[in-house]
Amino acid sequence: MPASTQSDWPEGVVARYETPVGGTVDLTADDECVRLVCSGCGFGNGHAYYPPAAHRLAEKHAAECRRVARPTA
Repeated sequence: MPASTQSDWPEGVVARYETPVGGTVDLTADDECVRLVCSGCGFGNGHAYYPPAAHRLAEKHAAECRRVARPTA
């Protein structure tokens, strides 16, 4: 699987962590918080976190999640 590039990111995504099976944990930000969601299992479900905690949680989850993202087409 080719590596993701910034141009592949959905609009609004400010950080992306890749899982071992090619899924992603995407982070979006507003003025005060960061939201995360795993493309494979849905972890995070868009819940809001303080920025440093969101990045730590996303990185940890991405390292462990083995669920493949659903196809978009």
